[in-house]
Formats: sequence, C-alpha cells, structure tokens
Amino acid sequence: MILERVEILGFRGINRLSLSLTNNTVLIGENAWGKSSLLDALTLTLSPQAPAAQFIPGDFYHSPDSEDGPVRHLQIILIFRENRPGRSRSRRFRDLAPLWCSNGDEYQRINYRVSADLADDNTVSSQRTFLDEQGESLPLGDADTFIREIIRLYPVLRLRDARFMHKRNTGNVPVCAEGECDTQDRAEAFNSQMAELTQALVNNPHALSDDDLQDGLDAMKQLLSHYFAEEGEYLLDRRKAKRMNIEPRQRAWQALEGINRVVAGPNQRSVRLIILAMFSALLQSNSGLKLDPYARPIIIVEDPETRLHPIMLSVAWGLLSLFSLQRITTTNSGELLSLVPIHDICRLVRQSNRVAAYRLGENHLSPEELRRISFHIRINRPSALFARCWLLVEGETEIWLMNDLARQCHYYFETEGIKVVEFAQCGLKPLLKFANKMGIEWHTLVDGDEAGKKYAATATHFSSELNDVEQDRLTRLPAPDMEHFLYRNGFSGLYHQVAGVPEDVRMPVRRVIIKAIHRASKPDLAIAVANNAAGRGVESIPLLLRQMFSRVAWLARGRAN
Repeated sequence: MILERVEILGFRGINRLSLSLTNNTVLIGENAWGKSSLLDALTLTLSPQAPAAQFIPGDFYHSPDSEDGPVRHLQIILIFRENRPGRSRSRRFRDLAPLWCSNGDEYQRINYRVSADLADDNTVSSQRTFLDEQGESLPLGDADTFIREIIRLYPVLRLRDARFMHKRNTGNVPVCAEGECDTQDRAEAFNSQMAELTQALVNNPHALSDDDLQDGLDAMKQLLSHYFAEEGEYLLDRRKAKRMNIEPRQRAWQALEGINRVVAGPNQRSVRLIILAMFSALLQSNSGLKLDPYARPIIIVEDPETRLHPIMLSVAWGLLSLFSLQRITTTNSGELLSLVPIHDICRLVRQSNRVAAYRLGENHLSPEELRRISFHIRINRPSALFARCWLLVEGETEIWLMNDLARQCHYYFETEGIKVVEFAQCGLKPLLKFANKMGIEWHTLVDGDEAGKKYAATATHFSSELNDVEQDRLTRLPAPDMEHFLYRNGFSGLYHQVAGVPEDVRMPVRRVIIKAIHRASKPDLAIAVANNAAGRGVESIPLLLRQMFSRVAWLARGRAN
C-alpha cells in the first residue's frame, strides 16, 4: 500500500494542509511553506524510532497575526490506500483487516488519526484512532497494536546530508564494545552484499569493464554511506575507506551511472534486491534501527542537492529510483526538477489560512499539452516552477526588455519571484492551464496584430475562469508589435539611428524598423532600447509598461493591499 494523503490541522507551522501523495512526490515551495512541520508530522506518527506520538505545547500552531496564543487542538490524519484492488486481502495485511474501509471507489483505505488537545494549564492529551468511511472512530480494542503493525510494514525514514546529523561517535573507527558489535556485524554483511552485487554485475551479459565496475561500486558506497546514512561510513571496509577521497572521482560517478543503466534494465530484479538489501543495512546503521524483513519504508529525501554537483545529483537520483519504495522528496533544485515527471511535482504555497498544495492531475492536460509543458518548462526552464508569477511574452525581444526596464522602474523580478516566460513556441493555452493548476500567478503581454488578438482572447478566457478582471491578467500593445510600440512611444530616434536613416527623411515606420533589425537584430535593438531608457530616466519608459510592471508585482506579492 502507499501513503495516499496527509491532512494536518494546527500542527507547528501549519494551520491547515491537505496533501495528496504518489509513489514519488517531489515537494517545492518557498522557505516558509512548512516543510519541517510536514516532515516532523510524518516522523512523529510513523517513525520506528519516535515514541508513540507524544506532543508538547510547542507543537500547537500559533498564528503570527494572532494575540490569542496557540490553537487548542491539532490533528494529523494519514490515509493509506492499497496499491491495487483486492490487495488488502493478501496475507501481508491480515493483521490490519479490521482497519480497511471503502471510500466509494474500488480501493480499500486505512484512515489513521493522531490528535491532541492543549489544556489551560498547558498539559497535553493525545489520542490515536482509526476512522471509518464517515470519519467516526472504529471500535477497536487496542489501536496501538495496529499502529505498531503499520509502522513495522511502512516506517518513515528521513535521509539527509550526514553533515546535518548528530554524530554519536567522534569519527574514529568504532570499537566492538558492549552494544556495538551489531554495527560491526552489519558492516560485514554490507560488504558481503557488495561482493554479491559485484559478481551479479560481472555475470550480466551487458557487463561493464572491471575498472568501470569497481569505480562505480566505490562511488555507490560513498554516496549511500555519506549522504544517506548517519553512520553508514562504518559499514565500509575500513581498509578501503582510508584510501577513498571525500568526493568520488568524476570517472567513478560516470561508472555509477553505467551501473544504474544496467540494473534498471529488464530481468535485473536480483541485482536490485541486492542493492535494496545494502540500502537497508545502511539505514539500519542509523541509531541502531532494525527494519522488519517485510518492511517497505516510506523514504523522505531532504534537499538531496545540498552537497551534490548537478551531474552527481542526476546519478544519485537514478540510483534512488532503482528502489521500488515510496519517496517524498523536498528540493530547491531546478536540475532535480528537470529529472522528475511533471505529475510528481507538487507546489506548496503558504496562504493566510492554510498551506495550499498544487499539482497537475492525470487528465488536466492533453498528451500534446503535457509534452509541450514538459519540454518548455520542466526541461528548459525548471526554475520557472519556483516562481510566484509568470509574465508571459511572445518572443525574445520582450524577454530582453522586460527584466531590464522593470529594474529601472525599481521592480526587481528576481527577488519578487517573477519569471518572464516566452510562450510562442509552447503556445499560450497550455501554459495558462498549467499555471492555474500549479498555483502560479500570471500576466500576459500580447501584440496588437491578429495573432495577438487570438492570444488576448485566450488570456481573457482563463482570466474569467479565475473571476479576475482582464486588466489584472492582460496587457495589449496598441501597435502591431513591440518594435512599432516603442517607435511610437519615444524611441523613434534610436530606431532611425540604428537603421542609418535620418529622422527628417520621409520613410514608412515599418521600413525604418526593418532596416534597423537588418543592421542589428531584435535582441540587440531591445538591449539598445533598455540602455537608452536608462540614460533618459524612468519617465522615458512607456506608461503602459510601467503600469504592467506594477500589476505583475502586485500579483507576485499575493495581491496585497
């Protein structure tokens, strides 16, 4: 089964959150969206290392705008769903049989709720229950027994950079004192499994060269032990560990990518099982944790880009993808987002009364629209997914102009979270559909020609879906294109100068602009306009553009005031 949904009310930094999860969910958002609170909620309720959901007064949400103190009630609801219909009747889940309930579709679910109340004397009372279809508590004799069974089968494990973890040892090789021999045993088992993996890869018909194989395995050891386990380095063969560098060599990472490709191929289940066993051994080195042989952990990967070069991050992500475990990943890396299917990306945005979660549904875009968005945004402009607002423009000229002219008007798009995105290649409709579904504000700048009128109609349609007035979402140029607009609004002298045509010569505007473009280029002309405006002052920038910059900044700031 998988953890399908998390509902949080009044816990730490989260007032309200409803978050749907898939087998591989990547969470993005600004620093204040409540990442730590969400991950702590999962750890508190499902970690095999945490005590039975013990809350303290500091766990109750306190609004920064309220003088009434913290809320008095919190709850965390976890909804599990069977992977396929009928799976709940399998032997694996026989001890959970009383918990399953229907939700109106073909799947069975388990609804687990942890709640707490804060009394006036600051004492906290907690309750842990399972719910039926109507949200009422199931009449169970001992809920703790079922909770332990769920944690046994689906524990939450948090993986993070070892630099940010508390080390119980000083870094010396641990001695086999009382209570520590188990670590040494696991180290021997881990290195034995590494030997098995080596042999399995050697026997593979697509085997790598011996040097590539050894380099790749060394990189895998280093990656798993250093980045994904607190004390995993103790599982390495100590004689070899002394010879390993802090970072794997570049060739080693390339070799590891080769291993990824081999073991991801068909008929490689046994190899993947060996890697999974090694991964389990590394996880169990953390604080003496021992996983059940039948456990399928829910892995939380926190900011994997923290210490990895983008190329190494790609290799590491490929390695993690070999494990058929549910993953919840947080990241601020555009490089990582470019590796993730668009449906797996979830944007979290803090609003006044909740943390809103936005993600693309399976049928929100047509296959053609999905292909265009994946190429235009996820692959070519992944950083746009972090933006608060998109300023959508037709072409390259506007991209060069908008950032520079806005800066001269004291609107700094980078710090405002505004991204200028060209839409002609992708099409405006897919971008607006995607932005609306992902909770990204948008404003569109269109030309006054026939194509611009069609774009304007599209923007107006999507604006009406949001119940917004047109001026909040659309700026129309009163000219066929940006060049004609600028020529008519104070920059004619510049165009004549670039075209080599004196201003007193009678010549159609269109011919002057064409000559200027032929002698320079549209981007060069845009840069020249920006430089010219910088020398003349803000008042030289057309009022229509200044009003648009103000509107876009207003959207990015959450329509404040």
